[in-house]
Amino acid sequence: MTLFSRISNSLLSIAVAMLFAIQGYAQLSARDFGNSRGRQSQNRDIFGHAHDSIDGNTVPKGRFVWNVDKRFGEVRPIEPDTVQHLFQNSNQMTGVYGNYNFLGGLGSPRINRIYNGQQDFMMGSQFIFAKPYSLFLFPTDKFVFTNTKSPIADLYYYSSGDKTDGDDHFKARFATNINKEAGIGFDIDYLYARGFYRNQSHSSFGATVYGSYRGDQYQIHSLYTTGYIKNLENGGIEDENYISNPESFPTTYRPADMPMRLEGVRNNVSVDKAFLTQRYSFGFYEKTDSTGRVVSRSLKAKVDTTSVAKLTQVAGKNGKTIPDSLLITRFVPVASIIHTANVETNYRTFTSQRNIDKYFISNPFLSGEVANDSTHYLSVQNTLALEMREGFRKWVKTGMIVFAKHELARFTLPNTKGTYDATTTNYFTLGAQLHRAQSKHFRYNVLGEMRTTGSDWGEFNVEGQAGLHFKLWGDTLALETGGFIRNETPAFYYQTYHSRYAWWDENLNKIFRARAEGTLSFHKAKLKVGIESIQNYVYLQETQEDGDNATLATRKYGVEVGQSSDNIQVLSATLSHALRWGILNWENEWTFQQSSNRVLPLPKLNVWSNLFLRFRIAKVLDTEFGADVRYFTEYYAPAYSPAMGMFAVQATTHRTKIGNYPWINAYLNFKLKGVRFYIAYNHVNQSAGRYFLVPHYPTNQRMLQFGICWTFFN
Repeated sequence: MTLFSRISNSLLSIAVAMLFAIQGYAQLSARDFGNSRGRQSQNRDIFGHAHDSIDGNTVPKGRFVWNVDKRFGEVRPIEPDTVQHLFQNSNQMTGVYGNYNFLGGLGSPRINRIYNGQQDFMMGSQFIFAKPYSLFLFPTDKFVFTNTKSPIADLYYYSSGDKTDGDDHFKARFATNINKEAGIGFDIDYLYARGFYRNQSHSSFGATVYGSYRGDQYQIHSLYTTGYIKNLENGGIEDENYISNPESFPTTYRPADMPMRLEGVRNNVSVDKAFLTQRYSFGFYEKTDSTGRVVSRSLKAKVDTTSVAKLTQVAGKNGKTIPDSLLITRFVPVASIIHTANVETNYRTFTSQRNIDKYFISNPFLSGEVANDSTHYLSVQNTLALEMREGFRKWVKTGMIVFAKHELARFTLPNTKGTYDATTTNYFTLGAQLHRAQSKHFRYNVLGEMRTTGSDWGEFNVEGQAGLHFKLWGDTLALETGGFIRNETPAFYYQTYHSRYAWWDENLNKIFRARAEGTLSFHKAKLKVGIESIQNYVYLQETQEDGDNATLATRKYGVEVGQSSDNIQVLSATLSHALRWGILNWENEWTFQQSSNRVLPLPKLNVWSNLFLRFRIAKVLDTEFGADVRYFTEYYAPAYSPAMGMFAVQATTHRTKIGNYPWINAYLNFKLKGVRFYIAYNHVNQSAGRYFLVPHYPTNQRMLQFGICWTFFN
């Protein structure tokens, strides 16, 4: 397909989308509304119009969305995914702000090159093989629960390239309410990428069903999600000169013709997760007048539904009784009992259709001519907590939680006898938390916990966050600080792993980490600074063997686990700022970081910059036209290990630097009521050079991308 035909097809798709969107203009609107506890629905549409021509007796529209804390089920309100800005980056493998390295194709494994201190051995899943697929797999505390006025469906479709090298990504989300307190829904996510280069295809399929009930005293949130990932492995390009120096070859090679190292090799990851959190609260009901003055308290909500004119026996300011219909009744929780359960059963397999021993170092650890590795991880976690609620009296400024957690973890790995061995471990955790979230100006959260297997003590985590917010010059100045001190055992698979091409049984020391960070934000500028010290850092290390010919096409690879005895220091600073002059907008995010040890490689500078025009066509079509650029300085980025399906620190010999190359994407981004759509031309600056984000894995060449999201009510 020629470049002209691709542009024509994409423009035709946009024209059709605009036609249908304009036709449905009078039927689609999105207005946020509060939950059943008294949040009032907004009377403005997404463009800020104070009135709507739609008859209020037709289909009601609006939704309230939130995340829940994966420990205690605390509700955290968030904004609905209806924002036009940066929608063109919502399906980018590099992330919205260009922070990720990846293998080149949509859905392929990726790794964040911005160090943020996040690690989840003690608190979460030990199934490390899911981490490279963060575009597709979501953490529990990022899942979106919904409360809707009427049934709602969000349909997403992304497409790029053509039938031979393009990709398609479809997502659907349906949600409805049973009543004001209870809602259910399901999500579907399907991704298929053919790949620009040989043996690069990828497919992912996931589905989630969920439900919630938020009553006064009892609340429950639950979800079940299943995901299956199939990633074809090509081992990287045989000669980087095909990209960096194409004139050295007698003919020009298309990406699909460039020779790769592996064929018929596949990594599969299967994830099944069930999550449930519930709480029962003890407390009382209170009635307040329009000024917030408490006029009565009782253990039951005394609401007369037969007559809105019934009067209470409470006198108003002028001595007259106040109609009950004018009083606000709310439940005030004093204490809560919390139960959270999380079950995971995950598989990872590595297979080949032919013998691939020439790619890997040493003799295979398992018998047979082809690779057929697999491992299974099962985790069953239960947390029981007792909470004393914040704010049930004005003088109660702090909430407190004490909790106990049990986890059963089971790991299954092959042995040399052709069978499988299982390792089962029971973890017990005790902890407490102090928090203040209802203050307008000063909020904090401090948590401490300690974990043991019964025989192995010493794991602990102490973490905290605090925030100070106050008005200044018509805006809010926010100062937030946080940090942690952790002593944790490395994840099981860093200590024990058995497969055809990777095998170790290590007795690793606990990792000690201490981190402090602070964020200062005002108006449209934000500065975040962090420093971390790591002792006994654990990582995967690539090994190499050249053989007789020291070329990339014949080099053999291996992987092993390593632990650094040095005290590694990591310093980072991120500056974000947005400027606007009329319709011209300029956004920037600059990150400076420094690592003191090569086993934790980081680029010193990472830049994302977005320059665009924002305007409205025909007073109804919001439009953004611009381009953004991603850039980072050269560094020895982690290599990719097909045998593990993960990233590893490069070997000490034949290391390859990547970076010092910009990726520029141009785009047109539109929104019309409930419809968002865009057309983007990615990597417009492609030239013979160094467009690698992982050593030996070139990124896609320039291509068109199209995306649309359509929201339907009822």
